[in-house]
Amino acid sequence: MQQTFSQPDDRGLWRFGIISPLLHRGEDCPPLHSQIEELSLQVFYAPDGRELRLSPATLRTWLARYQQCGIDGLRNKPRKDHGTTSVTEAIADALTDLRRKHPDLTVKRLLVLLRKDGIWNGRKPSRSALYRFTASHRLGRTPVQPQEPVRSFEYPYFGDLWSGDFLHGPKVRCGGNTARKAYLHAVIDDATRYIVAARFHLSEDTRSMLDDLMLAIRRFGIPKRLYTDNGAAFRSRHLRMVAAKLGIALPHTPAYKPRGRGKIERFFRTVRESFLAGREKTSLDKLNADFSTWVNTYHHTPHRILGISPLDRKLSDKGTPLEHIAPTQNINDIFRMEQIKRIGNDGCVRMFGKRFEVPDAIPGSTVIVYYVPWANDYLLIGPDKIFVSPLDAIRNAMRFDKPQRGRNDNHNKETMQ
Repeated sequence: MQQTFSQPDDRGLWRFGIISPLLHRGEDCPPLHSQIEELSLQVFYAPDGRELRLSPATLRTWLARYQQCGIDGLRNKPRKDHGTTSVTEAIADALTDLRRKHPDLTVKRLLVLLRKDGIWNGRKPSRSALYRFTASHRLGRTPVQPQEPVRSFEYPYFGDLWSGDFLHGPKVRCGGNTARKAYLHAVIDDATRYIVAARFHLSEDTRSMLDDLMLAIRRFGIPKRLYTDNGAAFRSRHLRMVAAKLGIALPHTPAYKPRGRGKIERFFRTVRESFLAGREKTSLDKLNADFSTWVNTYHHTPHRILGISPLDRKLSDKGTPLEHIAPTQNINDIFRMEQIKRIGNDGCVRMFGKRFEVPDAIPGSTVIVYYVPWANDYLLIGPDKIFVSPLDAIRNAMRFDKPQRGRNDNHNKETMQ
C-alpha cells in the first residue's frame, strides 16, 4: 500500500482567513470591488512574520481559487528548489548585523540599506529569496499593533455572527473524593442573544469547543462568522480546517485587546450571578442537566436590550435561513483532521498512544490518516478511507493455532485412506 502525500500547509488557511469576509455579502454590503480595495489597504502578517500588503488582483485570484477548488486551491505547490538558497554568506552576515542594529525596521527597509551599502545589487539573489532567508532565520521584526478606536456592533440576522468563549466554572465531583474544575464553553448568536451551544467540560481545549460547535451546526445550520478571542482552542489548526471546509469566517479579538465580545461576557456574568451563585458541588452530568434547564428559562426571559426574549427574537428573525448540512452527509467527515503518518516495521501507525494495524502495509511508507480527537478507537487510512481499529496482538497470535490445510495435506490424507 505505497502512497505519497504532501502535508497540508498553513498558507492556504492563512489566505482563507484574509478573503473569508468576501464570502458572505448581504444586500447592504458595499460592492465587491470596494471590499477588495479596502482589504488591499490593510497590513497583514504572513505566517513567517513578514509584514505585507496584498494587491486587489491577488485578492481576486485567491477568491476565485477558493470558489473553484475550496481550501486546496489556496495552498502552495511545493517548490522544486526547496531546501536550497541563493543567498551568499556575505549577504547573510550583513542582514544579520543589520537586524541586530535595527530591530524595529521592516525587512523591506533592511534590503534598501543592503543595496545602499553596495552589498546587494538588487537583482541577485532575488528579493523573494531574501525574504525567505529572513523568515527561515527569524530575522523579521516584531509586529506592532496600531491603536484603534472601540466601536459597538450588532449584526442584523441570526447566524451572521456567533461568539464563543470559555468561562472558568466550579469544581465538580469525579468519583470518590476527587474533584476537578469545570469550564463552561458557550456560543451566542450576536443578533438574537440565543445560546446555540453551552456545556460544562473538564478542560478548555479544542476537543470540547469543536464537539459543541458540531452539535450547534447540526441543529441550527452553518453560521457566516465565528468570533472568538486568541485562546489556543480558537487558534487551533483543527478549527481553521473545519471553518475552511464550511466557509465560516474566523475573526478574532485583536491580541492583547480583549474587547468586542461584550455579549458573551455579559451572558457569562448572568451565569455567575443567576446560576452558579451559591451552588453546591455536584457531578458534571448533574451540572449540565441543571444548566440546560436554566438556559431554557433564559431563552424565554425578556432581554433588557432586545425588549423581547431571545427565543422570540430568533423566531421573528427576517434573515435568510442558514445552510444546513445534508442529512446524508456524515458530519464527522467535515470535522475530521488529517495527518501524515509513517508505517512502522510492525505494519502499524501510532496515534493516541495506540497502534493501529494497516492492511497490506509496507513498512517505511507513509499514509494519510483521518481522525477526530474525540473518537480515538478507530482511524480512516489512505485516499479510500479504509477503517482500521487498534491492534489486537492476541488475536493475531491465535492464527498460528489454527493452521490452514493446503493441497498437499489433502493429497496425503487421500493417499493414507
